[in-house]
Amino acid sequence: MQRDIERLVTEYPDLVSSESLGKTPYGRQLWAVKLGRGDSALFLNGSHHAREWMTSSLLMKMTDTYAQAYDNNETIGGYNVRSLLNEVSIWIVPMVNPDGVALSQQGTAGLPADLAQMLRKYNGNSSNFTRWKANMQGIDLNRQYPANWNSIKNAGSYPWYQNYKGKMPGEAPEVQMMMNFTQRIDPEVTISYHSSGEIIFWHFNTPGSNVNRDKAMARSLANLTGYSLVAPEKNPSGGGYKDWFIQEYGRPGFTIEIASYAGESNVPLQQFSGIWSENKVVGLYSAGQSYSLWLNKQKAEYLQQSMSLLAGTELYPKIGGSAGGIPLQPQQLQVIARKGDWYQVQATEGLGWIHPSPGKLAIIEEITANAGWSERIPAYQYPDAYSPKVTLLDPQTVPVSGRWGTWLLALTPGGNLWIDGRKATITWPEEEIVQDPATGAGITGEEQPESAAGTL
Repeated sequence: MQRDIERLVTEYPDLVSSESLGKTPYGRQLWAVKLGRGDSALFLNGSHHAREWMTSSLLMKMTDTYAQAYDNNETIGGYNVRSLLNEVSIWIVPMVNPDGVALSQQGTAGLPADLAQMLRKYNGNSSNFTRWKANMQGIDLNRQYPANWNSIKNAGSYPWYQNYKGKMPGEAPEVQMMMNFTQRIDPEVTISYHSSGEIIFWHFNTPGSNVNRDKAMARSLANLTGYSLVAPEKNPSGGGYKDWFIQEYGRPGFTIEIASYAGESNVPLQQFSGIWSENKVVGLYSAGQSYSLWLNKQKAEYLQQSMSLLAGTELYPKIGGSAGGIPLQPQQLQVIARKGDWYQVQATEGLGWIHPSPGKLAIIEEITANAGWSERIPAYQYPDAYSPKVTLLDPQTVPVSGRWGTWLLALTPGGNLWIDGRKATITWPEEEIVQDPATGAGITGEEQPESAAGTL
């Protein structure tokens, strides 16, 4: 999984990134992957339970498929992937419980004898670790979150291969990392993938004001997957990630149980293609819901500044327009306000709202420099790696007149084009030193009195 994450980051450096949230009790990294470029966030996670490792494969397949569709500007199930991932960042922790997954898949092979003996004890003196559900401390991570923790049903009282809730909520480092990470990325919607049963949990003491909203999303997820909704309970057993998220944030949280019921074992691998087909668009649908919830919460920020529109876009009479807009050509705009990732602008064509994709709207810093590179590099219409590539530039040095972030506006043989400044070396013009006729001190050309400048 780690190698696959590294490959995706290398293949799609402007779309996919990753970070470690920390280490598990047995030294494995807890990896988080970011897919997308938007300010709003959706959070997907899998493998809270060790034997449910197929959820990790599902989330990695989802990441790979969506990234490839974005790169090729393709649709999936009617969803415009590039448009969605420009609006939303999908954060994914594909394997919350890597210690447990390793134990469930590999057993105790290679472990110190005393640790292997302890784990077999937690496993009822059985060597069948395919049924293992907990982490390697014998704690069930999805019974660890502080949501009705004291009244969790069917909870064991000591470390065991399943159902032991620990001595206190949030005791397990993996759960601490998940809660801290959730707070940091502030997602609008979360989905925890589990197996098995082909059911969807969506309710946990949900306030009446949120029930219709959350149930509508749950029904849509049920229609996409073919899975059944679990009816709300008056006194639900808690401790799960979804339970804690709903309780803590008051936002939609779901647990999706993939696959037909597998009992105390992992889901057979031959079911994966069907599971993937059922869940292929779940992330895209949920990303759209996350964006809508996020945008509705944003407050207008009044800017009153001039910005450059570097490529064509649409001008709409109001926020959220998707059809019937007026085409805008590149020009200097007066930006009046911003709400989320929408901008109210005064353009030549009139007043309205635009929703530019990354790199199209910028405040360009004027600079005077040169940029050189030693290998062929692409030049773009505007400063974004997914904007149209105009040409490939041979190794050379050219003047640079503007900068936006890491991007440079270069005067190339084909005209003013944008290049990725990370692939070039900038050199600045040397300042000419002259002698001040009054004091004899050395000064730059810019500091010279007009009388002295005329004598250079």
